Amino acid sequence: MSNARLIEKDGIKILTVADIRGELSQFNKLAEEHGADIIIHTGNFGFLDHDSIDRIHESYLRHIVEFSPLLPERLILQISKLSKVTGDSVEHMSNENQNLKKLLKNQTISELEQFIKGEKKLTVPVYTIYGMCEDSLVINKFRYGVYSIENLHIVDDGNLFTVSCKSGHTLLLTGVGGSLSHHKLFHQGSTLDLESIIGSNTDFNSLNNSDTLLPISGDPGNIWITVLQLGRLIYTLTEFSEKEPELYNKAIKIFITHQSPAREPLLEHLSIFFKMDYTVSNSLHFKYSSSYNELSINPSFESFKLKFNEARAKFATIWKNIQPKFEKLLFGLNDPMMISCMQLALEVFDKIPISTKGSDDILPLQLTPSLLSKSNVSQEIGNTDESGVFNIQPKQRELNSIIRQLNDLYYISFQNTWHFNLCDLIYGYLTLDVQNGEVKMMSHSKGFDFSYRLAENTTSTTTTTAINGSETQSPSSSSSSGERKLSGNGNGNGNGNGSGSETNVGPGSGSNSRKSSHGGSGSSNGRIRRGRGGVRSSPGRGRGYRSRD
Repeated sequence: MSNARLIEKDGIKILTVADIRGELSQFNKLAEEHGADIIIHTGNFGFLDHDSIDRIHESYLRHIVEFSPLLPERLILQISKLSKVTGDSVEHMSNENQNLKKLLKNQTISELEQFIKGEKKLTVPVYTIYGMCEDSLVINKFRYGVYSIENLHIVDDGNLFTVSCKSGHTLLLTGVGGSLSHHKLFHQGSTLDLESIIGSNTDFNSLNNSDTLLPISGDPGNIWITVLQLGRLIYTLTEFSEKEPELYNKAIKIFITHQSPAREPLLEHLSIFFKMDYTVSNSLHFKYSSSYNELSINPSFESFKLKFNEARAKFATIWKNIQPKFEKLLFGLNDPMMISCMQLALEVFDKIPISTKGSDDILPLQLTPSLLSKSNVSQEIGNTDESGVFNIQPKQRELNSIIRQLNDLYYISFQNTWHFNLCDLIYGYLTLDVQNGEVKMMSHSKGFDFSYRLAENTTSTTTTTAINGSETQSPSSSSSSGERKLSGNGNGNGNGNGSGSETNVGPGSGSNSRKSSHGGSGSSNGRIRRGRGGVRSSPGRGRGYRSRD
């Protein structure tokens, strides 16, 4: 389903942000501060209500609250005491008397309900996907129309949006939320009772587009992408391009995802397949937003295509292993929409360019033809009705047209598709300004804090030691043990001979955490320190712990 909006201006000012994490009132402040006409959001939005704390498993809930900007620091410290960091794992020490859910009683972890009730309002349109750490039931309530917020538009597999300005330029916003993990592509997650979503007094058939709705995949607190959803996204984009071919070809197309498509070839293949101009995604808590095309980070076009080759091979191996069982379940449902979405997804991913010496090495991605022909819904899929809901034959013709030019599309995307990987909102944001056909970009970030380097110099001491009647001077750095904070204004207190961890990342550092080069076996209570955008821990046995989504 597509939804159109007209901005009564000659241009469009877009503010893109990531990981609002339930503090939705920030949208209004940011829009006013930067004069934004619309906001694009990626990452964890905060799709949580008052019952989410009880529904979400503690391991997921812990991650949500450790990053929450709405909870007081004292409560975060109290929660962190329920964990003990060792060299190999994190032990959660909740019990009947003191546990995470009791500590969070009467606490607000998202402002979403205040907006649902109308107590607060969004002053500008916000276009968002759902992130990885969300409540699947809450998202489904939006999906089925039980919840709604004025000016909030959820970009997902069944909904894309267009935003036009007076000059004639149009933005097309599409994408899909949740994390992408190959081993969960064919796993729906927790089974939700439809009555728990829409209530006992609502007739399912009365819902808008009830025959094309697919429930969200995942568990409360952990959302992921399935092949069915990707097939539904393909269906939605193909249907729109058929109905509005001129608008689709002229639009500035933006693909919004949780993970970066450049890191997930299946997502990037879709962005190439549907000729996306930009991708917008959430980073792994980086201090700067990234702006790049594939040409700038790959030594050659052939090396660029290798990751797609590997992704297709991995996908095909999984499909081969689960195909009989999955097809039995799929055709047993007797759902034309699900079968058509699955068929479209397999066909599109089957066309990922591959390089192999023999065609026998290529595992096909397709539904078993004999099962498809015997299915009661096979005739429905091929039939044309006025709505075109289950008619995939025209869509297959459109797909075939794209497939014929796929190699060219890959090369064009290699040079021209631009990727924006956003830092967390606590660190910065990125703006796009569409004026006279040009899309101007400006990135803002707090960046790295190097004040700790000055602190090291000022806190170093000179020790004079008499050895055999002579004096030797040696500097003693206060950071020989423990942890160096990102702000650099202090050190951890590990009790070992130089043991500890360093969790800040600076230029030239290749990882978020590295062991100290010194020996020793320090110990710590593993308290988790939280800024609004990250988690750090006291050192424990020479290793640090960094939680991330």
